[in-house]
Amino acid sequence: MTFYEAQNPADISKDEIIPIIKKYMPEIKAESISFFYHGTYNVFEINQKYIVRVADHEFRNAKGQKMLRRENEILNFLQNKLPLNIPEILFLSDSNEIPLSIHQKIPGKSLVFLFKQLSQVDKVEIGREIGKFLSVFHSEELMLEYFRAFPEFKNEYKSKNDFMQKFKDFWIMRYKKAKDIAYHYLNKKQQNWLSLIFDSYLENKDNFSFSPRISHCDFDTSNILIDPNKKHLTGVIDFEECKIWDPAVDLLFFGEGSEFLNAVLENYNYSNQKGLRERMKFFICRTCVPYLVWGTEHNRPGMIKEGLKIIKYNMKMFP
Repeated sequence: MTFYEAQNPADISKDEIIPIIKKYMPEIKAESISFFYHGTYNVFEINQKYIVRVADHEFRNAKGQKMLRRENEILNFLQNKLPLNIPEILFLSDSNEIPLSIHQKIPGKSLVFLFKQLSQVDKVEIGREIGKFLSVFHSEELMLEYFRAFPEFKNEYKSKNDFMQKFKDFWIMRYKKAKDIAYHYLNKKQQNWLSLIFDSYLENKDNFSFSPRISHCDFDTSNILIDPNKKHLTGVIDFEECKIWDPAVDLLFFGEGSEFLNAVLENYNYSNQKGLRERMKFFICRTCVPYLVWGTEHNRPGMIKEGLKIIKYNMKMFP
């Protein structure tokens, strides 16, 4: 979670969601609900025991409802297959107007809020735990189970070559969109830097020879929970972007320091794969683009401001 999501106010009131929550939890009272943060979803807590996720107003429609149902299917599939707790949706609203889900809160606090307070020893140990978790999550065995559970998704990718072509086409289109929209906010030096990032990635055939795996696709310290007292992992949240993808996208811990990143990779079963760090570099360096593009297309000045902060930060990491 970046500063923007943490500070972004709710775009829906408690009064608007209480009638829906009461369908599933009739005894709920307004004073027991507290707002937490607003990203793709407005996230609320109930009595510090339950989490309510309400779609951002851009997804209060059939698309948002489909996103929640898809995430529910993935979470149901992943239950008891991973070494950490993941959310289990207890109630799923059937309203397209206000897509909403409720699940029991997983104990722990987001690593993003505690990371700076941790000792180096604790950081390294948490990095090791993350590497072991991702080794299971990115395993071929789990992906094959996924295809058996969801054969319709296997049919989308008739072969590895077919997947790679679609994957590369996706990033070519993202590059074009970056030039059409994001570049308007960037100075010449920033444009040249981002162009080099995209061009280097797209021109290197090795970047399109990886083994696709189930990937979280939003696996950062905001979505990793730890016990603030015992300093160990308790769970992983926010699987709405989970899909078959390049698993390198789940390893972008450059900002947490080399010791932490090395601890993750040393305990990650697939860290010796060809071109892994170069792919990781691309995925972290282009993170400014979705903020600038989405912020422009949906009139979110705060996201544009965040995108400009991100590119400055990433250019310092990778000058």
